[in-house]
Amino acid sequence: MNGYIFMTTTSATMILRAATLLLLLPTSFCFTSSPTIRNSVGNTVGLDNGYSVNEDAPANQLIPELNDASRSISNDNEQLLPLSPVGVIFDMDGTLIKHSINFAEMRQRIYEVVDADPIGKDLEKDCVLEMPQRLTEEGQRQCYEIFADIEQRAILDMQLQEGGAELVQFLIESGLKTAVLTRNMEKNVAHMMEMYKNEMRMNDVTIFEPIVARNTKANPEDEKPLKSKPDPAGILHICKIWGCEPSDVIFVGDSANDDMSAANRAGCGGAVLLQPGGCQLDTDSGYAVGDSESEIMERTPSLCVESLSDLKFCIGSAEGARKI
Repeated sequence: MNGYIFMTTTSATMILRAATLLLLLPTSFCFTSSPTIRNSVGNTVGLDNGYSVNEDAPANQLIPELNDASRSISNDNEQLLPLSPVGVIFDMDGTLIKHSINFAEMRQRIYEVVDADPIGKDLEKDCVLEMPQRLTEEGQRQCYEIFADIEQRAILDMQLQEGGAELVQFLIESGLKTAVLTRNMEKNVAHMMEMYKNEMRMNDVTIFEPIVARNTKANPEDEKPLKSKPDPAGILHICKIWGCEPSDVIFVGDSANDDMSAANRAGCGGAVLLQPGGCQLDTDSGYAVGDSESEIMERTPSLCVESLSDLKFCIGSAEGARKI
């Protein structure tokens, strides 16, 4: 069976079917709650929801259509989600909170600094989060000012993702651990966490532990922070703290390039791609991605959902099916 499978939550009958599908389907499962239109690379377009849709990006920078050349990472002997997960690791921007980082602006401003830098002008354009380290001190200073400006505006515009508080509370009440892995900064994650605590009225509870951001070190004495996604280092670090294997965790993110690649490289039990409203958003930080079959497979989710409420339903259905 090729391609995505679309379902709705409007019928109670579908609950049992969904639980069965989660256990048995040998292909990627895309859970939707509204009609969608997908382009040639499997991305929903044309939805007027205020999000920035990266329709003009090269096809290999988007989630691939699931066909014979880019099939699901799942096979007949694997589950789409672990039946008894230890916990769920979340990306932050575009996942736990609504998409507010303007990556197009970030790429433009950082690359302008790179082009004007005595060292940077000779460098090939790469990930905007990593290029500043290769510039002169003045170039680095300008880049970090740009990051601070864009991220501060994102904090002011920060909104919780719909269904996020209900999902996190459901996971905590079910005894599952939760953590955050993000390319944002630790102080910005702390702001998001306080918003979640207030929404959930759980101010005396630690809801995300640990938090791994782009400035997080595995050990205080380390010179450099952990490598950012799509490197799996952050996921492996969290699993070490939790005392579990990556196959025991579910990773949830909104970027096929960063989040799904990191999850699949780490060997997570579930790699869930969130596309709010069915849209593939612009989360491209500028690095090149490959188009070999193995590289496409790395970017392929085991489960695709349009909302965190849908993910709550799927996890709950799988838990119910396990107990049958």
